[in-house]
Amino acid sequence: MTILRCSQKLLKRLRLEPRTLREPPPADNPLGEWCADIDFIDRAPFVLLMNAATGLVLVLPGTVADLHRLHDMAAEQLTGLFEECGIHSPLAQAELDALAQPFAFARNGNRGLVTSMNHRKYEAWRQFAHHRLTAFDVALRMLATPFSRKDLPGGGYMGFHHAPDLLRKHLLPSAKILAFSGSSKSH
Repeated sequence: MTILRCSQKLLKRLRLEPRTLREPPPADNPLGEWCADIDFIDRAPFVLLMNAATGLVLVLPGTVADLHRLHDMAAEQLTGLFEECGIHSPLAQAELDALAQPFAFARNGNRGLVTSMNHRKYEAWRQFAHHRLTAFDVALRMLATPFSRKDLPGGGYMGFHHAPDLLRKHLLPSAKILAFSGSSKSH
């Protein structure tokens, strides 16, 4: 199950009442919780999802019909971003498998993530308006956007990370270092 912590504006669009939402059990997907908000460009809605652990951003259509299949569209775009980053692992597949199920919706109350989402919404809006990019191309450009969180090593003020590096850290198994067992003879 993947938890999607939504802005009040997105919850209203999903026809969910924030006061009646119960706190979901902890997420069991490898990347943990995602947060989301909705915005508009030329009256067309788009939904921005951001992974709380990595800063990875997905940019998806946000019409009423699209919102019913948000998890499927997220899995599809995430597959493409994993391809672009060269991430192929059982943990990456587990994240995609978790997105095959509908989200568990919750209210987003993390002010730091809300601030990051607002910056990324503005950047997505700018990319759509000025460069006429597709949603996938906007998400691809967002891979280069720095991400900072106080709870990440080296995070906090001026401690920036990039989503591809954090994705590799979370989803690619560490290489095991083996001792060299070669001959110690000198030639």
